[in-house]
Amino acid sequence: MTGPSAEPSAPFVHTLPLTLTGRGEPLYASLALAAAPLDWLDANSEKFLHPDEAALVTDRLHARRRHGLLVGRYAAKRALAMLHPAIDPRALAIRPGVLEQPVLSGAGVRNLGVSLSHAGPVAVAVVFPEGCPMGIDLERVRADAVPLLLSQSPEAERRLAACLDGPEPERLMRLWCLKEALSKTLRCGLTVPLELLAVGSVEPHPTGLWAGFANFAQYRGLSLVAGDLAAALVLPQTVTLAPADWAAWQAALAEAAREWRE
Repeated sequence: MTGPSAEPSAPFVHTLPLTLTGRGEPLYASLALAAAPLDWLDANSEKFLHPDEAALVTDRLHARRRHGLLVGRYAAKRALAMLHPAIDPRALAIRPGVLEQPVLSGAGVRNLGVSLSHAGPVAVAVVFPEGCPMGIDLERVRADAVPLLLSQSPEAERRLAACLDGPEPERLMRLWCLKEALSKTLRCGLTVPLELLAVGSVEPHPTGLWAGFANFAQYRGLSLVAGDLAAALVLPQTVTLAPADWAAWQAALAEAAREWRE
């Protein structure tokens, strides 16, 4: 893993408040993208981890696994700080649920959900009201993943991928990220047949790609790619995300892809 050439020990953080417009009052969520080297996270973990979270991150864990846990929690705590800046991040715990889904608890954060994902030293997290379920995913675009991605894609999805711009690894990873993000929104993870999570439609936009799902018409997903990073955010069909927010997320993703690699 390498970090920014100027300050290899300094973390990169980009946070974004989201105003979600639906059928009623505006809803507020927050998104964070963070990247940090493992040595920085180890040195500073006591500043953002709840004791229960710290117990999960032990020296017995492989460095790669420990890195993922730490940078994911760090991104999530930075997203939470956007909504609740007065709450000490160490007072908030993100524990694994029975399906390994992240479960948020702590005083002052009732009815909030969190979704997070990491790819090497980079992580994304979204914090949202439980009444507006969301899910997020982040992956590295890799040519060697193409055979596996093809084997996990139904024929209809392969046809959709063929219609997209970009090289094949990028096109297939876009669809995979969307399915992963949907599985997190549904809180089922990849415990269901992948056909249930299939992407059913795609609609290119200048900033990103909007997608619909074959079996879950109540949700839609936003796919973004920058460099070798692919990300997806899934949210209810009735909720609108401002185009300026897409552009800001795209710019942060591009910076992370340039400066942080595995």
